Amino acid sequence: MLSIRDVFDACNRKASMGYKVIGAHIGSPSHKPPVSISELLAEMGEVGLDYLPFTGMDEAKEAVSEFGRRFLNREYEKDRIFITNGGAQALFAAALSSYKIRKGKMLVPAPGFVQYFSNSEEFSYPIEAYDSLADDLINEILSKAQGASSVLINYPNNPTGYVPPNSVLRDLWDELRSRNILLINDAAYSQIYYGEPVEIVGDIVVDTFSKTFAIPGMRAGYVYWGAEEGKQVSTLIYLTSAGVSEVVQRIMIGMIKAASEKYFQEVRNHYRRLRDLVVREARSTGLDFPYPMGAFYLYAKHPKVESSEELVRSLLEREDYVVGIVPATSFNGGKEWFRISYGRLRDEEIPLLFKIVGETAESLH
Repeated sequence: MLSIRDVFDACNRKASMGYKVIGAHIGSPSHKPPVSISELLAEMGEVGLDYLPFTGMDEAKEAVSEFGRRFLNREYEKDRIFITNGGAQALFAAALSSYKIRKGKMLVPAPGFVQYFSNSEEFSYPIEAYDSLADDLINEILSKAQGASSVLINYPNNPTGYVPPNSVLRDLWDELRSRNILLINDAAYSQIYYGEPVEIVGDIVVDTFSKTFAIPGMRAGYVYWGAEEGKQVSTLIYLTSAGVSEVVQRIMIGMIKAASEKYFQEVRNHYRRLRDLVVREARSTGLDFPYPMGAFYLYAKHPKVESSEELVRSLLEREDYVVGIVPATSFNGGKEWFRISYGRLRDEEIPLLFKIVGETAESLH
């Protein structure tokens, strides 16, 4: 099975050989941070000379609490915030902690982010998938809730860009609370939506600033743990990294202080324009896809493609333009589906990408 990493490595190898590469495989943002990293670094002075609390500096927790209040409409208690090395550690710590405390299975979305499934495999806790695109999301989840201790949601969704109505998210949380089932919300794309603001419901929120502020190399994230006492989260953070560097935490603080609703509106306008170009070209190519209302992904299939892996391999073997997209099997999706990331596509690349995808799909039959 082709993974995101396989496609990433193939595209890098082709680029190093001089091929022209259109990279629509990695979920990288292209907007500007609210303040430059170099500016924040210049203001820091001496840092990193002392050990810090491994759950995060008080100042960093206060900044995350401010972020929740200003941009998520959530009141975060400072003592329930755990600063993490990006979203990956946040997801790991929250998922494994919830299992060790509650013991039951976790329901995870499919198609969904690959780490939901790899964490389960590596750390041996049970999961069951639900359809993240279900028309009746609440019944889809509740029909599988027997024996579940937690449910993980991710909206706007990676890889589909799907966003359910806020009323559905609120009702889902109410239903799960009545059954004593934790709701874990992966809010990685909370600020990248194209309709009404997406309500960040849930007992536990895991988040990363990689997409929010376009700083994926900083690896800055957090867990908000609104469930039982959070000692288990602290233990996992300590054992896996002993905390986040002071440099990263201070950059995160600076980004939050510099952010504004005007800034995020400009971010949304940036990706909305790309989304509209992508949707127009995808339709002209005859692709089938759920209409993306958030994030910067198109989850699609071509009527003549039965295996997206075959399509992906063909796109990687081209001699003119190499195109990197990801088969949906990487996200526990259907074998005919694939994901296109348009976060870093240039305007002129978008029609060319879909022209090549359409021609390649037709050539397979």
